[in-house]
Amino acid sequence: MTTVRHEPHETSAAKILTGIAASRGYASGSAVIFRTEQELQISDFSLSPDDVSAELERLENALALTRIQLQSLSQELEKRISGNEAAVLNGQIMMTSDPEFLAPCRKLICDELQNAKSAVWHTTQHFTRAFAAMNDPYLRERGKDIEDFARRLIRNLSGGGEDRIARFTQPCIVVADDISPGETIAMPKDKILGLVTEKGSLTSHSTLLARALGIPAVVGVANCLKEINPGDELLLDGVSGKVIHNPGASERKAFTKVVSHSKSFQTFVEEGRQLPGSTSDGHPVPFLANVSADCRMTDLPKVAAEGIGLYRTEYLWLSLNREPSEQEQEEAYTAAVRSLPLGNVTTIRILDLGGDKLLRGEGGTEPNPFLGNRSIRYLLKNPDVLRRQFRSILRASSHGKVQVLYPMIATIEELRAVNLELHRCMTELREKGIPFDDQIKRGAMIEIPAAALIAGTLAKEVDFFSIGTNDLIQYTLAVDRSNSAVSRLYQPTHPAVLQLIHLTVQAAKARGIPVAVCGEAAADPIFAALLIGLGVNELSMAPNLIPLVKRVIRQLPYAELQEIAKEALSRQSDSAASIATACRNRLINLVPELLYLR
Repeated sequence: MTTVRHEPHETSAAKILTGIAASRGYASGSAVIFRTEQELQISDFSLSPDDVSAELERLENALALTRIQLQSLSQELEKRISGNEAAVLNGQIMMTSDPEFLAPCRKLICDELQNAKSAVWHTTQHFTRAFAAMNDPYLRERGKDIEDFARRLIRNLSGGGEDRIARFTQPCIVVADDISPGETIAMPKDKILGLVTEKGSLTSHSTLLARALGIPAVVGVANCLKEINPGDELLLDGVSGKVIHNPGASERKAFTKVVSHSKSFQTFVEEGRQLPGSTSDGHPVPFLANVSADCRMTDLPKVAAEGIGLYRTEYLWLSLNREPSEQEQEEAYTAAVRSLPLGNVTTIRILDLGGDKLLRGEGGTEPNPFLGNRSIRYLLKNPDVLRRQFRSILRASSHGKVQVLYPMIATIEELRAVNLELHRCMTELREKGIPFDDQIKRGAMIEIPAAALIAGTLAKEVDFFSIGTNDLIQYTLAVDRSNSAVSRLYQPTHPAVLQLIHLTVQAAKARGIPVAVCGEAAADPIFAALLIGLGVNELSMAPNLIPLVKRVIRQLPYAELQEIAKEALSRQSDSAASIATACRNRLINLVPELLYLR
């Protein structure tokens, strides 16, 4: 049973605690402290050879119980939410029979005579260390999933496998060091006003669940367990990432005003949700979705996505920890194509493995994998993998409008080589009488500065460009955005980044091909407006962010956006922050509601 403390504490002066705005919304109420369970006690006592068989059976029984618990939690979650977040526990359920995890556990028991708890924990540490070193938030979360799963399994081996279930007697704001997905699901819905945690990130599964369940949350609040006592009054702002501790009358009044404006802003966002993307004077700007195989494609119409601008195929590999067969790939791509209305495009990016996206057991072979054998470089060195993927994409193209997108292009030789492979696969299918779209469009991602600088040459070999702002900014500024020591230098409005985008757009215009942006910067309404002013034709982003960005863009005249972009480009000697502020101020004059987008 988890310790939950409700006792009131004498209040002191108001203090603002800051963290990460993880789940939008506002809450006010008393704090309840949700204490973490103590570190697992793992004894390394050795077995006798005669005990091995019984220990293996004990492990199997604990795995069976773990599977039942996880399936029960998953079913409960599916009753409460319908999005792809309901599948958050599927990975842990699969681990109960995953040979990649279980074989090392059994080997430690059989060969080294380790007890089951010790074997599970040592195996877990091996995997979590590898995942923790990765840069991709998705993969880091997989590492946390493994540890969360292992903790549950070890508790079951110890005879106490129930989730930490807190007994809340009144509505409250939960303050904790961290909360697992299972604990989030188990909390009583009618008693949880909001969540404040010391740990956590925007991509943690608990954060995703909080959003899906509509629970306002601020995570990464340093020392919140030391600052906040049971019963303290809290005002939680899940939009700005602030928690007001022991507010006074003035703070309460200001908070009430913010909540009122927020409700008005939400009404503003919902207006015209199903209308097509465009500026206020009718300049078309299609809004497309970034997806992967685990996304619920049936949810795309709810946000009025006008197509799929980025289908990340690498997550098929990562979810299976192997190359999917041609049939598995074809089925996944076809499902995405068929989920869209006829005529809407599905842009499928070929395999982008490497860097921080590696299959288990394949990392650590390069001193700098971000600058190594990744993406298009890997595929051209492994043409059979590329051809299997091309054939799968081509078959899927017979079911709807499909585009193929090449990642990490740096040279014209790479682009010509991958185009040649595509044509070879098309010839092969044609000779076999297999249907496909023989007019399928080919695109190059502009995510390396070199590609932007030779965009005029690349444009002659493709039908469209898609700018990957995440890597373009990272490679241009030599900044790892996940490194807190330098993340402040990750600046989308840096003059160098804007110039590279401008060069790309101008090269595309000269050749008469469109330019999309599929990086995260497109989901920021301020930067999205700047991109459109620069001449970008389409924006692709996480599906849930489409309504907000579209609503803002539909309020803005295209000519004004062009002027804002022209001004931004002219400010070569200014800082990225000053350029961003100038853009924001001009846009607020046109859309006052942006004042309440923080």
